Amino acid sequence: MKEIIIILACLPLYVLNSFCDKYISTLSGNKYNYPYNMVKFFLSALCLFPVFLKDDAPHFTTEVLLCGVSCGIIYAISKIVTLKGFEYSSVAFITFCHSSGMIIPCLVGHFFWSEQIHVPAAIGMLMAAFSAVLLKDAPQKKIHHTGVLYGVIVFLASGGVMICQKLMGLYFYKSSISAYNFYAFMVSATIMFLLTRANKKEEKIIADSIKIIKKKILLCAAGSGISLALINLVMTQMAGKIPSVIMFPLFNGLGVILVCICSAAVFHERITIKKAGGLVIGLAGLFLINL
Repeated sequence: MKEIIIILACLPLYVLNSFCDKYISTLSGNKYNYPYNMVKFFLSALCLFPVFLKDDAPHFTTEVLLCGVSCGIIYAISKIVTLKGFEYSSVAFITFCHSSGMIIPCLVGHFFWSEQIHVPAAIGMLMAAFSAVLLKDAPQKKIHHTGVLYGVIVFLASGGVMICQKLMGLYFYKSSISAYNFYAFMVSATIMFLLTRANKKEEKIIADSIKIIKKKILLCAAGSGISLALINLVMTQMAGKIPSVIMFPLFNGLGVILVCICSAAVFHERITIKKAGGLVIGLAGLFLINL
């Protein structure tokens, strides 16, 4: 029960992270997303650096380096492909693929970590993932076959990040959790930096960002980066203590629902019939998961 309370206590950070991402995505048609994510990942690593230094657990073991670097690469791929996916499909479809990624650690946990998935929990997982489609506003857009491919990659990448957290929490908990997350964010930031440097257009966007909306980007990147660092630190520590079928659907599913409700209050977004249905389905799914 204590672990569940800790997970629930991190939900405001989930909302803050989503709000920062949402605000930046509204600036000039997503063109600031790449430099923003580069800064965000770097600030996440910077936030974890003091914890990294004070942590007495081993920092440079093979498993920490492998898991950290792998998670960083997967995280960067997830962000890049998500942004590209928006060009070929709807926001709702990509969001659904990302939310559905929680199914991967649940299935792996069932077959390899002796974590039982009862029928109600399986149904609840699917309901929680599907509710993301109803809760996300998006213009009608035909999903291109390239968009489907991007959606599959987002699904696998989302699940891959959770698998890395689970491996650290289950098998390598004696090593430094803070080091693992520090390496992951540094690798993600480096990949984003190299990609933006390789693209002349992105370099111009970074220059424009610094001149025009430097404070906005830095404030949002700081809020999102700190939130992301704390979320990943807690989730990695809890991964070895809470079954996947409870932890990931509970945090991600409830997080999406809270973002929807808070967006209605902060951004004055309408709660449509579709969104109301998504809230009901999502909450019902979470109830089934925790039976």
